[in-house]
Amino acid sequence: MNSTELRGYLTGLILGDAYIDNGVQNRALRLKSINKDFLDKVYTDISSVTNFKIIVKEYQESVRDEVNHKKYWELYIKAHPYFSKIYHYFYDDYRNRYISDWALNYLNTQGLANWYMSDGYVTLVGRESNVISNRRVEFCTDRYGEIGAERVAAYLNSLGYEARSFRRGGVYRVRLAIKTAQNFLIDISQYIVPSMQYKLYLAYDYRPSWMTDAYYNLMNDIKNSAYPRIYG
Repeated sequence: MNSTELRGYLTGLILGDAYIDNGVQNRALRLKSINKDFLDKVYTDISSVTNFKIIVKEYQESVRDEVNHKKYWELYIKAHPYFSKIYHYFYDDYRNRYISDWALNYLNTQGLANWYMSDGYVTLVGRESNVISNRRVEFCTDRYGEIGAERVAAYLNSLGYEARSFRRGGVYRVRLAIKTAQNFLIDISQYIVPSMQYKLYLAYDYRPSWMTDAYYNLMNDIKNSAYPRIYG
């Protein structure tokens, strides 16, 4: 990765589950996940092109406040001036997250894949009743509010993916139209770690007329892969 690609890569992580801490002069970056191969990939990708000091810690399964917590890993990039420099492109003065023009300008396909691995998902409509009638590809943008979700939808539309924001309960999310969602899933697929390939899987037993050869092949590859957790 060159410096511009790295910026887009990190932008996707921060728009997703990674966060910049609240240091003053220098700030650190943290990312937690129950998917070790995701953090391993991030570690390898970043350490190969930067001098960042990176630590990955493992936390065992536990019960806190009467809630069961799964085993997880945390990637910690020690305080670095770069994160202080970009902090205000992701947080306002009250430390609330927001979507800035700067972030969307530098976001790239690798960054989108990172963001989708954190906050993206496929919903199989009707799965509970065993009568699946539709599929929905969505981004969980709860932390960004209505304006943020609208900006994400507009950004995805500008890339040629048909998307819209919508309200679910008291939060706002972004949904891609299924016919262009397949293109999005193909575009990011090369950057998705094996244990998260279920997030690319639309779970059709037949091939709809609108489905492209490229996505049909991808769907079958996932179905026949060594990672059968295809329903999330």
